[in-house]
Amino acid sequence: MKKYLLIDDEEIFNFIQSEVIKLNESSDEIIMFSSAKEALVYIIDLINHNLQLPQFILLDIRMPNMSGFDFLDKLMTFDPDLFKQTKIYLLSSSIDERDFKKAKNYPLVAGFKDKPLSEEIIKDINKTE
Repeated sequence: MKKYLLIDDEEIFNFIQSEVIKLNESSDEIIMFSSAKEALVYIIDLINHNLQLPQFILLDIRMPNMSGFDFLDKLMTFDPDLFKQTKIYLLSSSIDERDFKKAKNYPLVAGFKDKPLSEEIIKDINKTE
């Protein structure tokens, strides 16, 4: 069973993304957070209890209080081996070239995808598994 972690401050995007995943992946676990800080607490709790991390993290870039890049900075403080089985995709409607360049500085990031999530994007993400 695949486990997805959706992080987007706009709950409608989390809802849409979860529905797209459910339509294309019948038996998946989907966890949603509208705050990168809360998602980070969740990830740290999984690590501290030696529990399986999500296979996929779909992360919005622009969020209040803690951006997607801030979230990635925090993850980078952990042993990278913890995230061997996790693919992180940045989701954004941004067309700012600086975001694309900055995303390439994070070895944990598997790719950059446009919002909203679509059936094609889910299929593409699952092909890389």
